[in-house]
Order: sequence, then C-alpha cells, then structure tokens
Amino acid sequence: MRMLPTCMMLALGLAATQATPSAEEPSHLNGLWNVSVTIRSCETGELIRNVRALNLFVHDRSMTETSSNSRRSNSVGTWRHLEDNTYTSMFEFFRYNPDGTFATTARVIRRIELSHDGTQFVSTGTVEDFDAQNVRVSVGCSTETAVRAQ
Repeated sequence: MRMLPTCMMLALGLAATQATPSAEEPSHLNGLWNVSVTIRSCETGELIRNVRALNLFVHDRSMTETSSNSRRSNSVGTWRHLEDNTYTSMFEFFRYNPDGTFATTARVIRRIELSHDGTQFVSTGTVEDFDAQNVRVSVGCSTETAVRAQ
C-alpha cells in the first residue's frame, strides 16, 4: 500500500535532480542515499531502535525520506549547505499506533558531514516526537552512516 506513493515520490525526486543546481549552492549532497540510522536515549545512551532509510536530496534544497519502519509515514523536509563538506537537514513524518491511528509527529534535525570524495556521509542529530497538541513527548539522539546509491 505504501509502495506506490513511495515509488512515485522517489521517481519525481530523481527527475528533479536532473535540473542544473544553482551556481551559489553546492550540490554535492544531491541524490539518493542508503542510510543506516541508530536512535539512542540522549541521557543514557540506551539503544531505542535501528532503522534503514533512503534519503533523496534535491537541488532545490528539498528532501524526502522513507524508512524500513512500517508504522510511520514518508518524510518531507529541507537541507542546506553550511560550509565545506558540512550540511544540515530537517524533516518531519507521522508515527502511527499499532491500530493505524495517529501517534506523534516526529521532527529530525541533523548535521551531515560529507566525505571528501562525496560517496559517504555521517550525521548526528535529534529526533523529537510531538503529540496531537504539538507538545513534545520524547527526544532521542541519532547517528547515521550513509552511502550514495548507485
């Protein structure tokens, strides 16, 4: 059920990456990335979960993300270049209860360090969950490793 929207989103995003990036914005992050994500308690370091994800960074500084976790939506967000090989991104997605009802909105904010050859990145960040009244109910710390998809 989620496969068709995911495939359509990735296809549209890949088509958008064919456009020429603007001269003032480095485009080294553009493209599709295969990402391994680890979420831990920020206070104790205890493992909360590991997930796999696909990140698509588009030349217009938008991004989409999909995850191996079936109890959440796809993500939408933005990214920007900070300096040298350093970027930041923010994206949001919905989490669902086992019965399919809304649980929380998650917001991920991360700092990305791109390798010099542009084939890998690592990131650190936070994952905050907000209830239906937009009250923060949890926060986790994330680390990621990624390789550019071929």
